Amino acid sequence: MKNGKRHVILAGLVLALGAAVYLNWQFAPTERFIAPARTDVSESDFGKAEFVSAQLNAGSAAKENGALAESRLERQTARDKVLDELEKQLRDTTSDSATRAQALEARTAHVKNIQLENTAETLIRAKGFSDCMVLINGDKVSVLIPESDGLTSEKVSVITEIIISQTGADISNIIVTPVK
Repeated sequence: MKNGKRHVILAGLVLALGAAVYLNWQFAPTERFIAPARTDVSESDFGKAEFVSAQLNAGSAAKENGALAESRLERQTARDKVLDELEKQLRDTTSDSATRAQALEARTAHVKNIQLENTAETLIRAKGFSDCMVLINGDKVSVLIPESDGLTSEKVSVITEIIISQTGADISNIIVTPVK
């Protein structure tokens, strides 16, 4: 009997570890923010300062589609405003628990949509598209693709398949739009 309890406890620990690894993978940022390690550093370089610019260089900005870049900026601004407002509602100590619960639920749904959009965009780009933008609004999903990618029915079906697998949206609620 003692041996059976150990197996149950061991199985529970393995499941908890698996869940922790999955959650870490699911909520980890998709972009790399750490610069690669430099191997050409000598002792004389220690203590020297380097100027680092946070602005996009002209090459990458020119490469990105203007309409999608503008839409992406507007989307990020709107996301930030919504999340800030929801955070204010959650921190407000004078509001009742029902209001706070609604704010928490809305914030969770908003963050989930952001993650789904980012994942879908990454998968679409991985299929060979130069750029894309996914917008989830309730049960409707819109996908913006540069016109230069030459949308064909096969490419639209690939995009639709990705969106369905990631969001569970009905095919009638998915709109793929070419952008000039």
